[in-house]
Amino acid sequence: MLEQVVRFKVRYFDLVSTVESGQIFRWKKEGNGYRIGHRDNIFYVEQNGNTLEVSGASPEFVTHFFGLDVNYLKIRKELAKDKQLAKAIAAYPGIHIIRQDPWECTVGFICSAFSNIKKIQLNMNQIVDKFGVDGRFPNPGAINNHERIKNCSTGYRSKYIFALNNKVDSAYFEDIKKLSYADAKSSLMELPGIGDKVADCIALFSLDKTEAFPVDVWVQRVMGELYFGGRKPKEKEVRAFAQKKWGKLAGYAQQYLFHWRRMDGSRRNNA
Repeated sequence: MLEQVVRFKVRYFDLVSTVESGQIFRWKKEGNGYRIGHRDNIFYVEQNGNTLEVSGASPEFVTHFFGLDVNYLKIRKELAKDKQLAKAIAAYPGIHIIRQDPWECTVGFICSAFSNIKKIQLNMNQIVDKFGVDGRFPNPGAINNHERIKNCSTGYRSKYIFALNNKVDSAYFEDIKKLSYADAKSSLMELPGIGDKVADCIALFSLDKTEAFPVDVWVQRVMGELYFGGRKPKEKEVRAFAQKKWGKLAGYAQQYLFHWRRMDGSRRNNA
């Protein structure tokens, strides 16, 4: 049976830059859009101008997932007061923060350590193939065989995923979502394989902690170029600077900067 296509209007949103900005990993280009898998949801979405066409998911789910109910015009106007950041916003104005499932988000960003997006996509798809059902991401407790995890090309990260699988459940994530950003991050960093950057990614992308400011090589580089006189700042310096400068909007600033600098870096390398 053909999936029903639902069309609805969106504003201030760009599907391509949102999906391809390193937040989620189980997606592939299909036709003019994307086939996306996330936890129990598998759906197709494409954008034509200000219209989203979706099959396999409700408009309510898609609205929440892509943050279409968030006032990005207001966020952009506030952040663009910073003339340096305004450059990144102007380049990719339609990027949104995706509201992810915390469990899949956590496994994905453990796989991200010293890796790249294509490799993380491979890891996550193999985990689904070996532990999931019908293309759906396995529940906490179900990724329960260390050798099979290693066979998902996860390398040394396999031991962290296996240990994490035995430590957390859905209730854990519901509980830490209620905590402050600082307390939620501290709790995450008590788990195996989770350091500052991974904890901030989980907090920002799945726990609604928008003051989180994940620092990877791209963010460290662009922050050094724009705000630290060209020197390479320490990660701790960058996080403290961002949270003081942007507060609750720091996570939004991070995503503009990360995607802008990463795409600019790709262009430089291919020039």
